[in-house]
Amino acid sequence: MLQANGYQLSDYGAGITVDELASKAKEDNIEILLVSTLMLNAALRVKDLVDMLSLGEKRVKVIVGGAPFRFDPQLWREVGADAMGKSASEAPRAVAKIIKGMT
Repeated sequence: MLQANGYQLSDYGAGITVDELASKAKEDNIEILLVSTLMLNAALRVKDLVDMLSLGEKRVKVIVGGAPFRFDPQLWREVGADAMGKSASEAPRAVAKIIKGMT
C-alpha cells in the first residue's frame, strides 16, 4: 500500500530483535518506522523500541499495527507509538498524517 502511494520503503523483515531494529532504523536514518505484531508479547516490546529510538538526536516516529492493537484500541498509546493502523490500507493515511505533523 505504501509503495503504491509513492513512499520509499526499507523492509527489515520478520524475526528481528528490538535492539537490531532500533540499530538499523538509526543507521538508515529512518524517520517513520512501521511495526506490525501478531502477539501481545511482541506488541508490548514496542515500548522498549520506542524508548531506544527516543535516545537519538532525532526521534523516530513509530506507527504500529497488528492483532493486539486491534483487540485493544488504546494499546498503541500505552506502548508510546505515534499512531496505529487497523489494516494495511490505513498505512498511507497514517504516514501522511505523521509527515504533516513533522513539517
